[in-house]
Amino acid sequence: MIGRHGTLLVWALLAATLAGCQITAVVSRGGFPGLGSLVRRVNAGRAGTILVVLAWMWLGWHAFAR
Repeated sequence: MIGRHGTLLVWALLAATLAGCQITAVVSRGGFPGLGSLVRRVNAGRAGTILVVLAWMWLGWHAFAR
């Protein structure tokens, strides 16, 4: 298992990647889909909605339960 610092590094890299993708979406003016557009597309079907809810539950359990 990786230690606390490794875990925080992974979360920081994920956050930076997400922020970079969102900035790219805003700068490209529709050439690259933003986070809201991707979530809307995934939530269009019932299976996608269930997947998003399960992912949100997993994130909450692992990130905030400590």
